[in-house]
Amino acid sequence: MKNFIRVASVPLLGFVSGVCAFACSDTGGGEDTGGGGAASAGTAPVSSMSGSSTTNGGSAVTTPIGTGGSGAPTGGGGSGLSTGGGGASSAGAAGAAGAASGGANGGTSGGPVGGMSAGGSAGSGGGSPGGMTKGCGATTWPMTKDNNTIMVNGASRSYNLKVPDNYDPKKPYRLMFSFHWLNGTANDISKGSGTAKAWYGLPELDKGTTIFVAPQGINNGWSDAKRTMSKGGDDIDLTKALLTQLEDTLCIDTKRIFAEGFSMGGSMSYAVACALGDVFRGVAVHSGGPMSGCVTPHTKPVAYFMTHGTSDSVCTYPGYGVPQLQDFAKVNGCMDATLPKPTSSAAACVDFMGCSAGYPTRSCLFVGDHTPSPGGTANTWVPAETWKFISQF
Repeated sequence: MKNFIRVASVPLLGFVSGVCAFACSDTGGGEDTGGGGAASAGTAPVSSMSGSSTTNGGSAVTTPIGTGGSGAPTGGGGSGLSTGGGGASSAGAAGAAGAASGGANGGTSGGPVGGMSAGGSAGSGGGSPGGMTKGCGATTWPMTKDNNTIMVNGASRSYNLKVPDNYDPKKPYRLMFSFHWLNGTANDISKGSGTAKAWYGLPELDKGTTIFVAPQGINNGWSDAKRTMSKGGDDIDLTKALLTQLEDTLCIDTKRIFAEGFSMGGSMSYAVACALGDVFRGVAVHSGGPMSGCVTPHTKPVAYFMTHGTSDSVCTYPGYGVPQLQDFAKVNGCMDATLPKPTSSAAACVDFMGCSAGYPTRSCLFVGDHTPSPGGTANTWVPAETWKFISQF
């Protein structure tokens, strides 16, 4: 079958600040090097193809991504799946391609949500709000606060919370789980660090439409201890407990629940997509991998966005990141596609074609090492690309 992709190059200012010291393999025994479609570095072979460069012209070297490759689990295809309501719209997510596929009421399937090309505006986008939670209409509610606690499996866990300043308890809000990297903390997420902007930079773009939660990992990681191939462990249980607590106390749109993370936080976002695909609408995985595991088989489609540096020396490309992207491209019913090889630290972005309506699969690659902020924390293009992806729903 002929491959079809949409490619965009995003210019950026600045340079990668250096190698980040976050290990993909040193997880204190919790590493999963094979679960959930993880593959060795040979899973996605690199080959040369003639074609347009993603930046300044010429031919591009591309990485074939076979959605049925050896790195993908056998758990079910996603073709023919309905959008499940409100998230199928392509309106407003980004500029030039606009309403290319689907509509707020279901639309036609056969392609990813359109308008992903770089340079478009990042509007609020998406379909109408979904289900409202128990916390809608409450007269009191939790406010922005760090170091909140919750009991999970007999242990006290903590999390940081950000509620919009203009929070309206009668209005359902998008919910974003923001997972920190290995040896990072929830405070690194909520306050920002030299690695990433606060909340991965999304509050600068969301205009008060999103509730953010940053859970704290055990030993500053996300090994999801006690997990099995068919059931998530302590960290998935934490995620579920937080969902219940936040839905009981805040007004959340149940059809706009997302996860984002870098490195091991990216692997946790992938694990959430595998284990909780019936709850999470989409995930953004930055330089991640399979370290937090993946419940198999998993057949629920989840909108999937990946960023990764092709020179990553920690979560090495393409052995990490690509198999997980490949996994959800298959589950989302997408056609085989080809990832371009970028020629600079600018983003070379592709949209998989043929995905089930409302479940786009997208990747932005860059030349650079292990970082969530190519181009430097202040100038990185990653928050804008992530926001364009999730704000379409």
